[in-house]
Amino acid sequence: WLKTSINVVGAPRAAWHSAALGMASDGKDGWKHPSGSCSGIQSFYDEQLRRRPHFTNFCVSMVISSCADFIAQLLARKAPGSPLGFDFHRNLALCVTCGVYNGIILTSWLQALWSVLPGTDMKSIMYKLGATQIFLQPFVYVPFFFLFHGMMMGHSFLEIIGRLQQEYLALLVRLWSMFMPTRALMFIMIPLRYQVLWDSCVSFAWQLMLSSFDAGHGHGQAASWSMSHSITSRSVAFTAFGHLR
Repeated sequence: WLKTSINVVGAPRAAWHSAALGMASDGKDGWKHPSGSCSGIQSFYDEQLRRRPHFTNFCVSMVISSCADFIAQLLARKAPGSPLGFDFHRNLALCVTCGVYNGIILTSWLQALWSVLPGTDMKSIMYKLGATQIFLQPFVYVPFFFLFHGMMMGHSFLEIIGRLQQEYLALLVRLWSMFMPTRALMFIMIPLRYQVLWDSCVSFAWQLMLSSFDAGHGHGQAASWSMSHSITSRSVAFTAFGHLR
C-alpha cells in the first residue's frame, strides 16, 4: 500500500511532463503545430507548461479572467443605472481567485487524474468526469470560491458562511449544468497540458454571454461568472441562466 501511495503521489508531475513532451513532434498527440510567429508563441507556452505547469496556468488564468471581467464591466455600463468607472478591486479579486484555483488546485487535480487514469477510453473518461464533478466541484471548488473570493472582496467571515449556506446548492446545480458537458468534451478531446486553458476559455465565453444578456435586459450589475474552472465574481437578479442574488 505504501509503495503504491508513493508512486501515485510522485506521478502527477511526471505525467504532466510526459504529456507535454509529446508536443515536440506533430502527430504524436493528434495536434499539428502552426507555422511562423504563432508556432513560436505556442512553443514558448508549451515549454513553460512543461517546466512550471502550476505557475503558467496561474498566470494564464489570471489574464483570461481579468480580460473577461473587464469586458463584462464594459457591457454592464450599457445598462441603465449602472455605475460608471472600472472596479479594479472586483477585477483583482476575480483574477487572483481564478489564478489560485486553476493554477494550484485544478492543475494538481488534473495531473493526479492523469497519473491514475491515463487512458482515453470511455471508462476512464467517465471516472475522471465523475470524480471531478461529484467530488472536486462540490467539496473543493464551491467552498473555496466563497471563502477565498469573499476574503478578497473584504467580506466578513460570518457573511461568507451565510452566503455559502444559503447559495451552495443552487450554485452547484448551475455549475453542474454548465461544466458536465464541457468537461466531458475536455477529457475526450483536449490533451492534458491544455485542459486548464480549455476550462478557462469556457468560463470566459460563458461570462461574456451572461454579461451581454444582463446588459441587454437592463440590469444594473454585470453577470460575472468565471466558474472552474473559472470563478464567480458577482450574482445578478435575473433567473434566465440560474443566477442568484
